[in-house]
Amino acid sequence: MMLFANTLICLAIVLRTALFVRTGPHRLSIASLAYVITVAAGSDTILRLYHIVESPSAADLFFKSLVLFALIRSKGNVASVLLLRRNPK
Repeated sequence: MMLFANTLICLAIVLRTALFVRTGPHRLSIASLAYVITVAAGSDTILRLYHIVESPSAADLFFKSLVLFALIRSKGNVASVLLLRRNPK
């Protein structure tokens, strides 16, 4: 059950960060960090689906859930999650 929850959370993180559309100028550091987050969550999903790594812990799921919640709240804007830029309402 925890493996399934972890897979769904990581998949949601990948989709939220990968489908973010930037309207203003790009900052290389923030774009690189968003890329790393996307690749890390995607590789975690693939590795766990093929049972290359063991099942996640409850703390791991809690942390990934917090990251997902922050990304959904900021509509995928990593700079907003890091409090470098506030989301206009």
